[in-house]
Amino acid sequence: MTAIDTNLTTSGNSIAVRLPKELLRMSGLTSKSKVKLEAKKGKIIISKSENPREGWANQIKTLMLTEGDPSQEFKDMDVVSNDELDNLPWNGPSYEEWLKTHDKRP
Repeated sequence: MTAIDTNLTTSGNSIAVRLPKELLRMSGLTSKSKVKLEAKKGKIIISKSENPREGWANQIKTLMLTEGDPSQEFKDMDVVSNDELDNLPWNGPSYEEWLKTHDKRP
């Protein structure tokens, strides 16, 4: 492990530290890397941020090959969405009228 001493500096309203290019190269991080900062007593640990969605595309492809396309389970949803219930008359209160009778703010 290589240690390099450097100074903290200000950057606007924040405190910054410059990371030497060689230190980044040795860590495998780049200037475009997403990182996680972890604070411990007397130290700040910078590590590569984990992508919680990493590998999802391959998992989805595998599932579709073994289980079939899940979107086919919803193919009959068009029947429900075209049931023309939107055209039925509404004799209840408007949202604004309902709020007047249910608003419990002091």
